[in-house]
Amino acid sequence: MSEFFLDLRDKVRVIDFLADNAEYAAPNIRLDAERWIHAYEEQEKIPTDKLADAARKFAWSIWPARYAVSAYFSSEGSEEEWLRILAAVRPSTAHLLKRFRKGTDAKNLDETLNHIESDVAFHAGERVEIDEVRKHLRQAYWREKKSALHALVKEGERLRDGYRERLDVLREMIPNFPRTAQDEIMSKIERYSDRILFEGEVVPVEILDEEIKYYTDQKEISPLEG
Repeated sequence: MSEFFLDLRDKVRVIDFLADNAEYAAPNIRLDAERWIHAYEEQEKIPTDKLADAARKFAWSIWPARYAVSAYFSSEGSEEEWLRILAAVRPSTAHLLKRFRKGTDAKNLDETLNHIESDVAFHAGERVEIDEVRKHLRQAYWREKKSALHALVKEGERLRDGYRERLDVLREMIPNFPRTAQDEIMSKIERYSDRILFEGEVVPVEILDEEIKYYTDQKEISPLEG
């Protein structure tokens, strides 16, 4: 099993990622994603590297939208999401969610699902149900209310651009180091990219700044191997 949230060598999962998140894409980006999906469904020969590049481009383009929806439902919209989830899942799952939240004093859905005892309280099927319903509800909210999330989208764009700038700086530093350090930096870039692009994690930019500072300092004190 891959250590990444999305293994870009796994064509099935990459195609699923494109299909699952097409709602967030601008028309031209969505059309490109649909071409890849259609090609896969028609069993055309798809180069793994080209599909991976398309997935990266797609993920960067939709990140601000995904961020905006997540940020909204993690703050002022948390109770709205909770009520939407309860209304959409099976009655038995809704009952379990309400009981578990009350018993743990969780403030929202994230705290409920991330509680240390949640793996015992919820079976795998219930977690899948909640995750799938949540995914579709968030996409529906984006489709219906995207204009109301304009400020959060702009905030997401600033964050995304900051990520890209810092990852590019790290990538440009690679040739200045011996092979072992090059592999280390590239590995970190891939892991940060996976967490940000595909898992949708909001990584503090300060962490990337610390990585840049570390390798800048290392470059100054470590001679380059010939």
